[in-house]
Amino acid sequence: MKPSKIFLQIAIAYAILCCATVALGRQSAPDSIDGRWTVTFTIQGQAVSGEMTFQAHGEKLDGNLKTEHTGEGTLKGGAWSQNKLTGIYVFEQHQAIAIAGESRDGKLRGVFSTEGMDGKWEAVRAETQH
Repeated sequence: MKPSKIFLQIAIAYAILCCATVALGRQSAPDSIDGRWTVTFTIQGQAVSGEMTFQAHGEKLDGNLKTEHTGEGTLKGGAWSQNKLTGIYVFEQHQAIAIAGESRDGKLRGVFSTEGMDGKWEAVRAETQH
């Protein structure tokens, strides 16, 4: 697949995720997203775990993701507003992953899109793991 076609698909997925996030927006006090999170991605009956880190700067969100499957990736175009997040993780050895999610009950949850497939993800603070 040509890089320009991949970029176009990622851009379209990101636009859809952003629109969905805005449409589902709710008014509440924002939780802090900063720090390390243990994440599990589920797609087509397969689960992959890893670690996410986030740092919010107002509504701009920086972060990283690392799993055995994807390797290390960097969050591009990350946004954090009203307990909702969006962005695209970019990797050297894996296709980009567009994510959208929200913070609720101390967890992050949402949907993602990569390699032409959609899945779900959930994360808990790494410090709360036993």
